[in-house]
Amino acid sequence: GYMGYKIAEEALKRKHKVTLISGPTNLIPPRADKIIFIKTADDLLKELKKKMRYADCLIMCAAVSDFRPKRISNRKIKRSKNLTIKFLPNKDILKELSAFHKRNLFVGFSLETENLVKNAYLKLKHKNLDLIVANILTQYHNPFDNNKLDVVIIDRFKNITPLKAKNKAFISHVLLDKIEELWYLKNNRGTTLNCTRKQNRRSN
Repeated sequence: GYMGYKIAEEALKRKHKVTLISGPTNLIPPRADKIIFIKTADDLLKELKKKMRYADCLIMCAAVSDFRPKRISNRKIKRSKNLTIKFLPNKDILKELSAFHKRNLFVGFSLETENLVKNAYLKLKHKNLDLIVANILTQYHNPFDNNKLDVVIIDRFKNITPLKAKNKAFISHVLLDKIEELWYLKNNRGTTLNCTRKQNRRSN
Protein backbone atom coordinates (compact mmCIF):
# COMPACT_ATOMS: atom_id res chain seq x y z
CA GLY A 1 0.00 0.00 0.00
CA TYR A 2 0.84 3.68 0.18
CA MET A 3 3.21 3.56 3.17
CA GLY A 4 5.24 0.72 1.74
CA TYR A 5 5.66 2.34 -1.65
CA LYS A 6 6.69 5.66 -0.07
CA ILE A 7 9.41 3.88 1.94
CA ALA A 8 10.70 2.25 -1.24
CA GLU A 9 10.70 5.62 -3.03
CA GLU A 10 12.64 7.28 -0.20
CA ALA A 11 15.23 4.48 -0.16
CA LEU A 12 15.68 4.82 -3.92
CA LYS A 13 16.21 8.58 -3.59
CA ARG A 14 19.09 7.78 -1.25
CA LYS A 15 20.66 5.48 -3.85
CA HIS A 16 19.98 2.29 -1.89
CA LYS A 17 19.30 -0.92 -3.78
CA VAL A 18 15.66 -1.84 -3.22
CA THR A 19 13.85 -5.12 -3.70
CA LEU A 20 10.10 -4.50 -3.42
CA ILE A 21 7.93 -7.51 -2.63
CA SER A 22 4.34 -6.41 -3.12
CA GLY A 23 0.90 -7.86 -2.77
CA PRO A 24 -2.01 -6.81 -5.00
CA THR A 25 -2.48 -3.04 -5.12
CA ASN A 26 -3.74 -0.40 -7.54
CA LEU A 27 -0.68 1.80 -6.95
CA ILE A 28 2.01 2.35 -9.55
CA PRO A 29 5.19 0.82 -8.11
CA PRO A 30 8.41 2.84 -7.88
CA ARG A 31 11.31 1.94 -10.12
CA ALA A 32 12.96 -0.42 -7.66
CA ASP A 33 15.93 -2.57 -8.61
CA LYS A 34 13.65 -5.59 -8.45
CA ILE A 35 9.86 -5.90 -7.97
CA ILE A 36 8.24 -9.20 -7.01
CA PHE A 37 4.45 -9.55 -6.85
CA ILE A 38 2.97 -12.11 -4.48
CA LYS A 39 -0.51 -13.07 -3.24
CA THR A 40 -0.19 -15.14 -0.06
CA ALA A 41 1.78 -15.11 3.18
CA ASP A 42 3.50 -18.32 2.09
CA ASP A 43 4.53 -16.64 -1.17
CA LEU A 44 5.96 -13.77 0.82
CA LEU A 45 8.00 -15.99 3.12
CA LYS A 46 9.32 -18.00 0.19
CA GLU A 47 10.55 -14.89 -1.62
CA LEU A 48 12.06 -13.37 1.52
CA LYS A 49 14.07 -16.51 2.21
CA LYS A 50 15.52 -16.21 -1.30
CA LYS A 51 16.39 -12.52 -1.00
CA MET A 52 17.43 -12.00 2.62
CA ARG A 53 20.95 -13.36 2.12
CA TYR A 54 21.61 -10.40 -0.18
CA ALA A 55 19.93 -7.72 1.96
CA ASP A 56 21.16 -5.48 4.76
CA CYS A 57 17.74 -4.34 5.97
CA LEU A 58 14.27 -5.84 6.02
CA ILE A 59 11.31 -3.46 6.40
CA MET A 60 8.17 -5.42 7.27
CA CYS A 61 5.45 -2.99 6.29
CA ALA A 62 2.58 -5.31 5.39
CA ALA A 63 -0.23 -6.32 7.72
CA VAL A 64 0.03 -10.04 7.08
CA SER A 65 -2.84 -12.02 8.55
CA ASP A 66 -2.03 -14.44 11.36
CA PHE A 67 -4.41 -17.02 9.87
CA ARG A 68 -5.51 -18.41 6.51
CA PRO A 69 -8.55 -20.51 5.52
CA LYS A 70 -7.97 -24.24 5.72
CA ARG A 71 -9.92 -24.81 2.53
CA ILE A 72 -10.16 -22.48 -0.46
CA SER A 73 -13.06 -22.95 -2.85
CA ASN A 74 -12.83 -22.15 -6.55
CA ARG A 75 -16.60 -22.02 -6.68
CA LYS A 76 -19.21 -19.88 -4.98
CA ILE A 77 -20.06 -21.13 -1.49
CA LYS A 78 -23.83 -21.40 -1.34
CA ARG A 79 -25.87 -19.98 1.51
CA SER A 80 -26.43 -22.36 4.42
CA LYS A 81 -27.83 -22.14 7.92
CA ASN A 82 -24.62 -23.30 9.54
CA LEU A 83 -21.41 -22.29 7.87
CA THR A 84 -18.13 -22.98 9.62
CA ILE A 85 -14.87 -21.66 8.25
CA LYS A 86 -11.77 -23.31 9.65
CA PHE A 87 -8.47 -21.44 9.79
CA LEU A 88 -4.86 -22.47 10.01
CA PRO A 89 -2.09 -20.29 11.49
CA ASN A 90 0.31 -18.65 9.09
CA LYS A 91 3.99 -18.99 9.86
CA ASP A 92 5.61 -16.21 11.88
CA ILE A 93 7.65 -14.61 9.11
CA LEU A 94 10.10 -12.78 11.35
CA LYS A 95 10.70 -15.92 13.39
CA GLU A 96 11.34 -17.91 10.22
CA LEU A 97 13.89 -15.29 9.17
CA SER A 98 15.59 -14.96 12.56
CA ALA A 99 18.80 -16.60 11.32
CA PHE A 100 19.41 -13.58 9.08
CA HIS A 101 19.15 -11.08 11.94
CA LYS A 102 22.78 -11.46 12.99
CA ARG A 103 23.84 -9.27 10.08
CA ASN A 104 20.59 -7.58 9.02
CA LEU A 105 18.46 -4.80 10.45
CA PHE A 106 14.82 -5.76 11.05
CA VAL A 107 12.19 -3.01 10.96
CA GLY A 108 8.54 -3.64 11.76
CA PHE A 109 5.20 -1.83 11.92
CA SER A 110 2.58 -2.03 14.63
CA LEU A 111 -1.08 -1.02 14.50
CA GLU A 112 -2.55 -0.59 17.97
CA THR A 113 -5.93 0.41 19.41
CA GLU A 114 -4.61 1.25 22.90
CA ASN A 115 -1.39 1.72 24.91
CA LEU A 116 0.47 2.63 21.74
CA VAL A 117 4.04 2.96 23.04
CA LYS A 118 3.84 0.10 25.55
CA ASN A 119 2.34 -2.40 23.12
CA ALA A 120 4.64 -1.39 20.29
CA TYR A 121 7.76 -1.80 22.43
CA LEU A 122 6.54 -5.21 23.60
CA LYS A 123 6.19 -6.22 19.95
CA LEU A 124 9.67 -4.89 19.19
CA LYS A 125 11.12 -7.07 21.97
CA HIS A 126 9.03 -10.13 21.09
CA LYS A 127 9.89 -9.95 17.40
CA ASN A 128 13.52 -8.99 18.10
CA LEU A 129 13.29 -5.85 15.95
CA ASP A 130 15.76 -2.99 15.68
CA LEU A 131 13.05 -0.42 14.94
CA ILE A 132 9.29 -0.29 15.03
CA VAL A 133 6.83 2.24 13.65
CA ALA A 134 3.61 2.30 15.66
CA ASN A 135 0.35 4.00 14.77
CA ILE A 136 -3.02 4.09 16.45
CA LEU A 137 -6.37 2.99 15.03
CA THR A 138 -9.51 4.71 16.30
CA GLN A 139 -12.83 5.77 14.79
CA TYR A 140 -11.28 9.21 14.26
CA HIS A 141 -7.88 8.09 13.03
CA ASN A 142 -7.60 5.92 9.92
CA PRO A 143 -3.97 5.02 9.17
CA PHE A 144 -4.72 3.52 5.75
CA ASP A 145 -4.63 5.16 2.31
CA ASN A 146 -2.91 8.52 1.82
CA ASN A 147 -3.79 9.94 5.23
CA LYS A 148 -1.64 11.91 7.63
CA LEU A 149 -0.61 9.87 10.65
CA ASP A 150 0.28 10.22 14.30
CA VAL A 151 3.05 7.68 14.82
CA VAL A 152 5.91 6.89 17.15
CA ILE A 153 9.18 5.37 16.00
CA ILE A 154 10.90 3.30 18.68
CA ASP A 155 14.36 1.76 18.46
CA ARG A 156 15.86 -1.10 20.43
CA PHE A 157 17.53 1.39 22.80
CA LYS A 158 14.07 2.69 23.82
CA ASN A 159 14.53 5.99 22.00
CA ILE A 160 11.10 7.30 21.02
CA THR A 161 10.44 9.72 18.17
CA PRO A 162 6.82 10.97 18.01
CA LEU A 163 5.51 12.34 14.72
CA LYS A 164 2.20 14.21 14.71
CA ALA A 165 -0.04 14.60 11.66
CA LYS A 166 2.72 13.82 9.17
CA ASN A 167 2.26 12.47 5.67
CA LYS A 168 3.75 9.12 4.73
CA ALA A 169 6.53 10.61 2.62
CA PHE A 170 7.77 12.56 5.64
CA ILE A 171 7.51 9.51 7.91
CA SER A 172 9.48 7.49 5.35
CA HIS A 173 12.21 10.15 5.36
CA VAL A 174 12.54 10.07 9.16
CA LEU A 175 12.42 6.28 9.20
CA LEU A 176 15.26 5.96 6.66
CA ASP A 177 17.32 8.40 8.76
CA LYS A 178 16.85 6.10 11.75
CA ILE A 179 17.67 2.97 9.75
CA GLU A 180 20.87 4.46 8.35
CA GLU A 181 21.95 5.63 11.79
CA LEU A 182 21.44 2.15 13.29
CA TRP A 183 23.20 0.53 10.35
CA TYR A 184 26.29 2.67 10.81
CA LEU A 185 26.27 2.03 14.56
CA LYS A 186 25.99 -1.70 14.00
CA ASN A 187 28.70 -1.92 11.38
CA ASN A 188 30.88 1.03 12.35
CA ARG A 189 31.51 1.77 8.72
CA GLY A 190 29.83 3.68 5.90
CA THR A 191 28.65 1.25 3.26
CA THR A 192 25.78 1.37 0.83
CA LEU A 193 22.67 -0.04 2.39
CA ASN A 194 20.87 -2.76 0.42
CA CYS A 195 17.22 -2.51 1.46
CA THR A 196 14.85 -5.41 0.95
CA ARG A 197 11.32 -4.47 1.96
CA LYS A 198 7.90 -5.90 1.52
CA GLN A 199 4.39 -4.66 1.54
CA ASN A 200 0.95 -6.04 0.88
CA ARG A 201 -2.59 -4.94 0.14
CA ARG A 202 -3.25 -4.12 3.79
CA SER A 203 -0.07 -2.17 4.46
CA ASN A 204 -0.64 1.52 5.15
